[in-house]
Amino acid sequence: MDIPYNTGIKILGFHFTDRVNVVNKGNWRNVTSLVRASAQDAYYRDLSLDKGIRFVHDFLLARIWYVAQLFPLTSDSMRQINTAITWFVWRGEIFRVPLSTLQRGRHAGGWDLVNI
Repeated sequence: MDIPYNTGIKILGFHFTDRVNVVNKGNWRNVTSLVRASAQDAYYRDLSLDKGIRFVHDFLLARIWYVAQLFPLTSDSMRQINTAITWFVWRGEIFRVPLSTLQRGRHAGGWDLVNI
């Protein structure tokens, strides 16, 4: 019959294989690299703090929510995404506020940054 056998397939941007743990790690590895690349591309925009947080919500985290609908977030990916967000928001500033403070609500002195 000579029918080819494939162990992997790509559907709607997601890679699927016959092993679940490989699929989860591979898809999150791709997403974290895309988030880092998007943050680096937008690094030289002259955005204020509120516009930078808006950019994080609207563009950087949109990819994450798309993948999170199918695959659970790994701890390594969460750490890398938080690092990319912090790097983008603070852009080499000397005096930084922790992410936990930025994640507080506006009524509590924060900026409503989403806690991943």
